[in-house]
Amino acid sequence: MAVQIDPSIMAELRAQTLQDPQLPRDNPTVSFWQMPPHPSLSEVQSETLPAATDYAIIGSGVTGCSVAKNLLDNSPSDASSITVFEARTLTSGATGRNGGLLTSFAVCDFKLLSDHFGLEQATKIARYANRTLEKMHQLANSSPELKEASDVRRLQDVICCQDEASWQEAKESWALYEKHVPEDAGKAQFLTPEEADEKYNVRAKAGVLLFPNGAFWPYRLITRVWGQLLAQHKSRLSVETKTPVTEITYDKDADSQYPYIVHTPRGNVRAKKVIHATNGFTGHLLPELRGKIYPLRGTMSTQKSTPEFGNRGHEVSWSVTGGGGYDPTTQIMDVGLLYSNQNPRTGDIFIGGEKAKINEILVSDDTQIGAPCVENLSSVLPRVFTKGWKDDDKPEVKQIWSGIMGFTADRLPIIGSLPQKYTKRGEEGGEWIAAGFNGYGMPLCWSSGEAVAKMLLGIDVTDFLPEAFVASCERLDDTKRMSPSAALELFFSGNP
Repeated sequence: MAVQIDPSIMAELRAQTLQDPQLPRDNPTVSFWQMPPHPSLSEVQSETLPAATDYAIIGSGVTGCSVAKNLLDNSPSDASSITVFEARTLTSGATGRNGGLLTSFAVCDFKLLSDHFGLEQATKIARYANRTLEKMHQLANSSPELKEASDVRRLQDVICCQDEASWQEAKESWALYEKHVPEDAGKAQFLTPEEADEKYNVRAKAGVLLFPNGAFWPYRLITRVWGQLLAQHKSRLSVETKTPVTEITYDKDADSQYPYIVHTPRGNVRAKKVIHATNGFTGHLLPELRGKIYPLRGTMSTQKSTPEFGNRGHEVSWSVTGGGGYDPTTQIMDVGLLYSNQNPRTGDIFIGGEKAKINEILVSDDTQIGAPCVENLSSVLPRVFTKGWKDDDKPEVKQIWSGIMGFTADRLPIIGSLPQKYTKRGEEGGEWIAAGFNGYGMPLCWSSGEAVAKMLLGIDVTDFLPEAFVASCERLDDTKRMSPSAALELFFSGNP
């Protein structure tokens, strides 16, 4: 989706990528995923903060949870202490506000990934995504409690291509993917628009790609994993919600063992190591990364099904790609992507996608929802599905909310030890990061948290972590790859 945008607007967008995202706002829009809040952990915190901790993890979503669990699982029971800081309630950021899909982006993006990063890295990225998705299924099925809470299930993703360009890209990408990821060979199907209508009740102007995926209830899974960790490791782990980290400083002279000082409104905690799992809000505590990683506001909804539409929540999910565009008169941009699944218990339809004022996309404020986003999602179901609603029907919208994702200039996550030139404090190996999942957290987050935890413990991760993800100076210094201009060029041209 290449679009032509006025240079003055592009300058405004570039400035947005460089802004301080600030802390997560106090009163975000209410996410249906988080209703009701976890009864005992939503606002969990210690009576007093610990004076010192070995590992300070900032963020309690999938990534922060993975870092903590992998540190605990891979080190002796008395080896280290962990403190998790969360600005709002537990798991209330992107993990508690997303689309709920366990699906790989690499299938449709494989050609673009190989064009930008080479076939070897594209293949490793694809396998990383598949590995992570399997880890999520394993986690959700690891106990009856987690399975019941998460509603995890395996599905077929019905990917509707709405223009010829997206259709051809999907077919070319799949042909390359199947060749280089042969373990997935034969898993895709291609349908004509007529077949898609007949079998799956969708409007696909160019065609449909079918590929296995899954879905689950992210908030319920991760909050319950936190519950298990806190029960198992009470002496080593504390989770501090409503405790935003406002600043990080370094003072080795006062305490060489715990040289980092994590500042919060409830007091300060000294730490050996700091791990940033703050995704779209990363730039607040790491100003040198602004423009290399930046926030993007997404919009999600849940809407009531109809008897005619039925409930296929145990069978399929739906994605729509292509057909987006930009109207210079209204300055409204449709990014050409929708994603949807159905609650297998109630039949309610979760559907999200972006059609927004162009200057309301690269923002970090999830207390608001843009009017074009509300209008788009409130009328989208009759445009996607052939049965269930008439063209002039107004679907029953139960809730619409927004959430902040973290995007990177090269559209790959940033994983590993942060170079000191990008923290401007402390020493090499003191601060770590797992962030920038570009709207595809579920096939990336868990393995990213695992990689950081294992690297901290000296465990080799080169067998699964793509080199293209690593937070190296070589990558971060590359102005062609990691500048705000590169970010906007990739985002608004539809590249990976």
